[in-house]
Amino acid sequence: MKKGYIIGLVAAAAAGALAGLLLAPEKGKDLRKKITDKGVDLTNKMKDTLKNGTERFKKEVMEV
Repeated sequence: MKKGYIIGLVAAAAAGALAGLLLAPEKGKDLRKKITDKGVDLTNKMKDTLKNGTERFKKEVMEV
């Protein structure tokens, strides 16, 4: 996959999640906590994806 496609997909998912949170009728404190939690989850998923991709890349390089 192309790098731009993946970045676009992640950005669209993040924008959709944020829009859903902002349009939900909740107290400000609860909403801020939800946004923070979603941001942490997204960051952790991106770290895992990067780590897995790096490991796959190293494995492929070692096989050549």
